[in-house]
Amino acid sequence: MSRFIGVFRHEFNMSLRRPGMWIAYGLLFLFYSVTVMYPVPEEKVTILTDKQIWQYAGQMAFTFNLFLPVAVGILSADRLQRDFRQGVRELQESTPLNLITYTLGKYFGVLAASLAPVLIWVWLISGLFIAFGNAPIEFLYTMTLAFFAIMVPAFAFVIAFSLACPLIMPLRVYQILFTGYWFWGNYINPEMFPTLNGTLLTVSGMYAYQGYFLGFINAVEPLTYSATDATLNLLVLGLCIATVMAVLNYYLQWQSCRA
Repeated sequence: MSRFIGVFRHEFNMSLRRPGMWIAYGLLFLFYSVTVMYPVPEEKVTILTDKQIWQYAGQMAFTFNLFLPVAVGILSADRLQRDFRQGVRELQESTPLNLITYTLGKYFGVLAASLAPVLIWVWLISGLFIAFGNAPIEFLYTMTLAFFAIMVPAFAFVIAFSLACPLIMPLRVYQILFTGYWFWGNYINPEMFPTLNGTLLTVSGMYAYQGYFLGFINAVEPLTYSATDATLNLLVLGLCIATVMAVLNYYLQWQSCRA
């Protein structure tokens, strides 16, 4: 456990010290604050009922998932590849650190570093909504739940693939393909073009948004996904993450045997 914590802390600190992450987050936070959340007086949102609180929290988290996971996927794509490129992995293999501890420490370190600034920002935005009288105090609780139900699975899924895939393809190629996949697989209407959107492999958070947070405010059409669908979606995404991490572990083990 102490070795896992050591790898986790090292990767967490290294990720938080990257200027690129803060630049990307800063631009996206500014974009969302100005275009999505800045309270225009004539369009001031007043949360009156429990249903509206849940819907608005889910809507905000779902909106944040449009661009934030793209930045996270691009930024985390070199975290494992960097160790091989700089020869750090060979040095690590000479220590008692086992492979599973290394990969899990890397994964959770990058994940925690990617989520921490977003969670603080979500709390800050929620606090401003409450302070301005746009929402009751319970909004902070529902917004936190929306963060963990909608945003965390997306980040976890993206980071797992971003650590593994660049080991078998050029980094820039993966970053370009990943960006295209994110919008193709999550936001294109399946009735217009073949896509993963609408299947249990959808990562955007739409299943959780509709199943747990009751969908869009003032929506006329009935919800497409239920809470059971949302739970199945999260289970499938969790299985995909576990599979990718297992394959990554076996691939690194195979590389070590070849060397």
